[in-house]
Amino acid sequence: MRKITFFLAVFISLVTAAGGTAFFFLKTEETTSQVEFLNQPELTGPDRLCNVFGSIIGSFSGGGNPLTDVYSWRILGPSNQVLFTGSGGAGFQTISFTFSINGQHKVELQVTRGGIEVGKFSNTVDVIKGPEIVLNDQYLTCNSEAITLIAISPSDPNLDKYSFQWKDSFGIQVGDKNEFTTEILGSYTVEFYFLNSLGIKECTTILKTEIIETQTTNLIIDKISACPDETITVKTNPQLSGNWFIKETSSGIEFPFGYSTQLSIRPILDLPNPGTYTAIFRAESPSNPNCDIEKTVNFSYFEKPNLKFLDPQISSGCNIPDGEVSIEALTEINFLEIKGGSLSYTNIKVGDILNFPNLKSGSYTITAQLGGCQNTFTAIVPLDNPPDQLEFAIQDIQPEKCTPKGKQNGSFKVILQNGPFDGSFRIVNERGAIIREEDTGSTSEIFIEIPGGIYFFEIFDKNDCSLPEPKEIIIPSVDLVQFGIPDEINICQSYDLMPETDQGLVFTLEFPDGTEEIKQKGEPFTLTQAGLHKLIGYIPNQTEICPDLKEFQVTLVDAVDYAPVLVNQDCFGNRTYKADIFGKDPNTVIFRWYNENNDLVGTGQFLNPVSNGIFKLEVQPANTESCPIQPIEFEIKEPILAVDLTLNPTKLCEYGPKAIVDLLFTFPEEVTDIEWRRYDELGNIEPLPQFKDKKQILAEVAGIYEASVYSRIPSINKDCELGRSTIDLNLILDKVDFDVPSTLSICDPYSLIPDSSSPLEFELTYPDGSIQIKNWNESFIIDQEGTYTILGYDPDIKGPLCPNQKTFDVVINQPVQFSQELVDLTCDGEYTYQAVVENYPVNEVDFFWKDPNGNLVSTSSELRTLTYGEFTLEVQPKGSIPCSNQEIPFEIPVPTLSIPAEIEAETLCPDQADAALTLITNLEESLKIEWWFTDLSNNQSELINEKGKTEILANEEGTYEVRIINQFGCLLGFDNVLVIRSTDQVRPILEDSYLICPRYDIAPTLNPGSFSGYEWYLGDQLVSTNPTFKPSQIGNYNLIVFSQEGCAYQMSFLTEEECDLKVSYPNAIQPGNPDKGFLIYSNYLVDELDVWIFNKWGNLVFHCQNSSPIKDESTCIWDGFYNGKKVLPGTYAVRINYRNIEKNILEEDFGSILVID
Repeated sequence: MRKITFFLAVFISLVTAAGGTAFFFLKTEETTSQVEFLNQPELTGPDRLCNVFGSIIGSFSGGGNPLTDVYSWRILGPSNQVLFTGSGGAGFQTISFTFSINGQHKVELQVTRGGIEVGKFSNTVDVIKGPEIVLNDQYLTCNSEAITLIAISPSDPNLDKYSFQWKDSFGIQVGDKNEFTTEILGSYTVEFYFLNSLGIKECTTILKTEIIETQTTNLIIDKISACPDETITVKTNPQLSGNWFIKETSSGIEFPFGYSTQLSIRPILDLPNPGTYTAIFRAESPSNPNCDIEKTVNFSYFEKPNLKFLDPQISSGCNIPDGEVSIEALTEINFLEIKGGSLSYTNIKVGDILNFPNLKSGSYTITAQLGGCQNTFTAIVPLDNPPDQLEFAIQDIQPEKCTPKGKQNGSFKVILQNGPFDGSFRIVNERGAIIREEDTGSTSEIFIEIPGGIYFFEIFDKNDCSLPEPKEIIIPSVDLVQFGIPDEINICQSYDLMPETDQGLVFTLEFPDGTEEIKQKGEPFTLTQAGLHKLIGYIPNQTEICPDLKEFQVTLVDAVDYAPVLVNQDCFGNRTYKADIFGKDPNTVIFRWYNENNDLVGTGQFLNPVSNGIFKLEVQPANTESCPIQPIEFEIKEPILAVDLTLNPTKLCEYGPKAIVDLLFTFPEEVTDIEWRRYDELGNIEPLPQFKDKKQILAEVAGIYEASVYSRIPSINKDCELGRSTIDLNLILDKVDFDVPSTLSICDPYSLIPDSSSPLEFELTYPDGSIQIKNWNESFIIDQEGTYTILGYDPDIKGPLCPNQKTFDVVINQPVQFSQELVDLTCDGEYTYQAVVENYPVNEVDFFWKDPNGNLVSTSSELRTLTYGEFTLEVQPKGSIPCSNQEIPFEIPVPTLSIPAEIEAETLCPDQADAALTLITNLEESLKIEWWFTDLSNNQSELINEKGKTEILANEEGTYEVRIINQFGCLLGFDNVLVIRSTDQVRPILEDSYLICPRYDIAPTLNPGSFSGYEWYLGDQLVSTNPTFKPSQIGNYNLIVFSQEGCAYQMSFLTEEECDLKVSYPNAIQPGNPDKGFLIYSNYLVDELDVWIFNKWGNLVFHCQNSSPIKDESTCIWDGFYNGKKVLPGTYAVRINYRNIEKNILEEDFGSILVID
């Protein structure tokens, strides 16, 4: 389908009130020449409505184009009162209104498109009172006679204006008048209505009825006789509604039982006595009195049959069937039999005496029936001459007794008079039920514990010989207190249980957790636990009535989690609330809705409220006691069907700012969606989705702007327009006035202040697109090259003038990159400086040289001066606003015309290759250094390789000279020195190694000789600078000494560890042989030495003492003579004492020597 765009061209004419006609051009994407009609706005709806049931809904449509049109409705009542107003778009194209006032109403409609009215209409609607309905729900007929059905009252004033259609149950039309006569039974419908001028049905009403043949009506009863505790149900067929009665046959009295389609009877509650009764149904037919219905059905209410026993005939022996039971009927009995016998009786009258002969001894059950009601009895046939082993006696019959929790069963004893035997016994009650049946066991005393009541006892041997106790065994009963509680209680959270009783009881309740609580009558127990509860009721301070213990089960049911939720709301205020029970089955809970007056207004899961205010919702679990929770309150507010809209725009200008259109509306909390659209001058509609949900928009194009607001809540199926408004925006041409330069040539960022006589604000757009905003008389920093756009505007947005916009171009000159350069300094002290420009030709810049007093002394690129101090140089681009910070200060120092110079020379030592020469001076970086050499033959040459150095090495004898020259060739200072090689021969003296004992700090003190300086090194570590040195560590040592001329000499030595005092001597001597005499050697640690030599008799033959023995030299020499004579050959004892004085170490040595001949 082609996309078609509509726009308004000319509004031609407005026709009758029944509908306006607007003509439009039709433009397609292919052509704009075709002209067609748009959808025309038109008010359509009923002219007449019939108020049959108190109110009637009328629907009205406005036609037109719901995508573009706005429909504004108003409905006025018979007194010209406003009953309804509403306005909106597509949601208001058609409206429905409930009329409840009879009379003439007026429906008014205005249709606008883009804010332009395209149709205005008004119609009248007559709401007339509906006819009086006279048709009944059902009609009764006799013998298929004709029945006349009448729909509405024949006296209705508008009867002739109605049309009628009667249809049978097959949908076939059978009549077209108000009255319709037929003999055919079945269901019928009638539809009657008005036809308006267009032939459309109005005031349509549809009714139903049914014709029933009375002759075919009967009653159905589920049973024709009943016992006191049964129920009888009677129904009509076919189903009719009527009055029910019960008639007692014996008295003829009728009892009314209400109006219904069926009857339910419980004889023991509803009927006075047993007997025969008649159920009567009566239904009246007002339109056909001859066909009133009365139907009856008979039934009987029987009491339970009863009898009494006469003296029995005793059985003569075991298993001999010659016993007999005799009875007398106390009521009528339809049927009578004895269990175990073959004889039965029927149709027994009151007072009849009946016998059951041929019975063995024992107990028998007799069954009596009366009209379906049954009763049972126990009969006894005694035994004559019983076997000895069967004989017994009933003793010690005890009644029931009270216990703290109820009552204790009664009891009796059976004494087997002849001792135990192999048999059995049986106990039956008065109704023939077996209560207990057991073997007799091995005891002669049988203890029977049994509840209160009437019982019969009989005993058997192995041959089934029965010996019954002929008398009743009556166990006296005691009464229990009377109170009522449920067997099972379903509770929610908690429940107050109050036992029901007419007695003054005290109750003790045992909870499932074992705790107990006591309450008086009328005081409730609060139940909060699940499980088995035990309740004891008792009357204090008495023993006649026993306590009673009743157990009941408590089931905890969770409270229903629920919340009232609005699930549906239409555009006319109709709402539906749901009780959200979060997935729980609604059939398991009970709903109660209360309105603002606390009236119960709903019991279902959904509520359609018809009023406003604070409502309440209560949801309780079904089949349980109510949860002790408060209903949830929620507020149903009056629905907001429309809001008032206002559009407030600012002015729309050529250069902006855009027009600000503010949307204001009442009840903002009701609005969920906002839509904007624009109509241009041709009537084209432009949706503005970019402004969706905006309360403020920026409009930059002139036109008609329209805003519409909605309440759209998908969760409640709500999609309603609440209102719309339009405004026409036009472009304002008058602008504010201000001035700025058309061009700017700058170097540094420039402060621009727009020239304006009125206080404006300015927005400057930079070439890079960035924007700055300034107030009046505030400056913009211009720091970009290119075209600027400046916008000036009145800060008062409501002012009459629009913003104005201008542009200007900016050229940015780069700052001059320059420096000053010293190019010359004469030996008389005159400086010459040159300005060096890097990024400009020299002819495109200006120079400004200033002396220390700020005087301009040169404007060329060169400066010559004999003045000293801080000068400045400034260089600027020609023709530009000066660049900032372009002045460079520089210092012209007082020139240095002479510099003191001194050479410090080292000695040229005998064994060294060279000596260092060092220049001592205040040397500036710009100065040059030259070295010259004159040998001993007076030959002079420059040391080219030493140029610029402050220290050189002299390796030849002769005169060395230094010269200091500035960069411009001026000699500022010089010095010279004569270098001659030294002839000193003095050297340090040390041994190659030394023995030391670090443990005892024993070592020799080393003295290498006399020198001007000493450096002792252990490895690479300097350990001393003293003239003498005592080594304390093991290792390699180096010594450097310095002569008086400053020459350095080096030697090395090592230290070895020896910490033991040692002596040695020969083990044999030969007296007189100088090569084989006695002597002792000691190491360096021995400072004193004593030697004794004894012969074998202990006589001292030699003694020696040395207080300063010398290392590795012999001492204490003995030639083997004593008193001038050779000692005799043999072994001699030797004792040696030796010590170290410094550490006071004393040691002894005992040995021997052999003296040989």
